[in-house]
Amino acid sequence: MSNVEWQTTLGYAEDSAMSSRKPILFDYFDSECIGCRQMDEVTYNSKEVVDFIKQYMIPLRIDVNKKELYDEYNVIWTPTLIVLDYQGHEVQRTIGFLEPNKFLALMLLGIAKVQLSKGEFDAANVQLKRLIERYPESSAVPEAIYFSGVNFYKQTNDPAQLKTAYEKLNNQYPGNSWTKRAAPYRLL
Repeated sequence: MSNVEWQTTLGYAEDSAMSSRKPILFDYFDSECIGCRQMDEVTYNSKEVVDFIKQYMIPLRIDVNKKELYDEYNVIWTPTLIVLDYQGHEVQRTIGFLEPNKFLALMLLGIAKVQLSKGEFDAANVQLKRLIERYPESSAVPEAIYFSGVNFYKQTNDPAQLKTAYEKLNNQYPGNSWTKRAAPYRLL
């Protein structure tokens, strides 16, 4: 059973997110879903995950039987985890079971993307750096490097930051899709 204290109403979660300036962790759950049950038994039972969610996110769990939200957010499978900004806009989505470290890395990325979208550049940098340093084996690291370059560019208006991110990606992750997305920055 999950140790996370879930909110169950989108409106209340959005109010909490606005007042606390915390993103929403939107978890579409189906009690018949084995991946959902594993999220409860493994991931949401981890003290590190529970403490992280309590500190950095507003947890919202919606049962798939609430079809209006299921359809509104185009959910096609469970578990679906969506990070929403303070106004309830989607910034990141993942589908399927995530063990604790993968979950934490992806949530750090989602939080950073929310902060970046809100112009909270220093805060976004902290989360991106934390992800890269704590979870170096995570598949989220190339995306974090990419957005780190974007974050520094938006903060300083210095295009060299984009080129630096590309060079780091090309050096460490030459075949990765985020490296390919950053390839135009090599021309800066």
